[in-house]
Amino acid sequence: MIVISSDIIKRVLGSTKAVQIGFSRWDDGDVYNLFHFNNTDGYTPGTITMMAADGKKVDPSTGNDDDEVRVLILQKCSQFIQSDNSYELRGFVRQNGAWKPSPVQEIPVKDKIFSRLGGLLETDAIADKRVAIFGLGSGGSPIAIKLAKSGVFNFDFMEHDRLEVGNVTRHVAGISHVGRYKTHSMTDLIKEKNPYAVLRTWEEPVSWDNIDTVRKIIRRADIVICAVDQRPPKLIINRICVEENIPCIFAGAFRRAYGGQILFVRPHKTLCYQCFLMSLPDQANDQEIASRELAEGLAYTDRPVAIEPGLSNDIAPISQMVVKLVIQELLKGSSSTLSSLDEDLVAPWYLWLNRREADSPYADLEPLEFNIDGMHVLRWYGIAVEPHPACPVCGDFEGQMK
Repeated sequence: MIVISSDIIKRVLGSTKAVQIGFSRWDDGDVYNLFHFNNTDGYTPGTITMMAADGKKVDPSTGNDDDEVRVLILQKCSQFIQSDNSYELRGFVRQNGAWKPSPVQEIPVKDKIFSRLGGLLETDAIADKRVAIFGLGSGGSPIAIKLAKSGVFNFDFMEHDRLEVGNVTRHVAGISHVGRYKTHSMTDLIKEKNPYAVLRTWEEPVSWDNIDTVRKIIRRADIVICAVDQRPPKLIINRICVEENIPCIFAGAFRRAYGGQILFVRPHKTLCYQCFLMSLPDQANDQEIASRELAEGLAYTDRPVAIEPGLSNDIAPISQMVVKLVIQELLKGSSSTLSSLDEDLVAPWYLWLNRREADSPYADLEPLEFNIDGMHVLRWYGIAVEPHPACPVCGDFEGQMK
């Protein structure tokens, strides 16, 4: 089978020239696909050609001698009229030196890719929104993919790390991506879900040295997701988001991913990340040691700190909730079936527990069992926390110091 998009057909309609194009070859030649954003059996040269079909023999050999795949667009009338029924497609694949017919499937990708979201929300409701994500590790990568599958077309990514073998069990990218910048892997993976997505990437860490770049990224975003491990970048992103009045979500797992938390900063309406550090320092310090840099930053001179990642399944509830919050924020002002969630997702701080971890504040919770009241594991909790009045970012720091 040859799979081709309506977009490329439109490029050829009415043209007298053949279009040279590469196909992905899958499953030992069972499928030749126009879209190739990931590893395949290889790439195969092809041609798409416009031909008259009025009583003439269709000759697949018309084209480039190097071609292995041919798609012929056959006119059905002497005066070509561009309408849905004005042409037919015939495909041929060269095998062992001979051209053999192959069925052609034409897909109107742009029209159909989000068609099954209809009835839940308008398929283009968030297509023009822009999401900036800082950090594309085990937390940021699934968030990006889920948002792309939900209809977000525009992304800005900043991440300086390359994918390592140890990342693969929790990252959305597989072992074939090891060694690549995570930004590049995520660009390809998102294009697999939505080939029309527009992505801009920066392969550098967030720091005061590139704060102008960070500000430009944040300023053009509708919402920011901070999924970095280290505290200094979080403080930088938090300050800029408050200054630019851009909502920002900070998400992370607790040590060994026994749970996780999400801070939703709505500037000048809720507490910011700096407030969170000042008001709830123990909760802010309880984080998973998921990177070499974070481990080295916390290590003693005579005793290194081990990297203690949790299971991918333990990270999934956190990324899933972030996506819920982002979509709801992007849908503000538009009508959708999801509008009732506006009354539910109002908290600035959300808490999730995977288990009753020893030596944690939640070790003595009652088992979940059949309980429907009280606090238990495997449930989300929205918690009200007021902004800190002396916060140097969003509060009256000087006034409170008098």
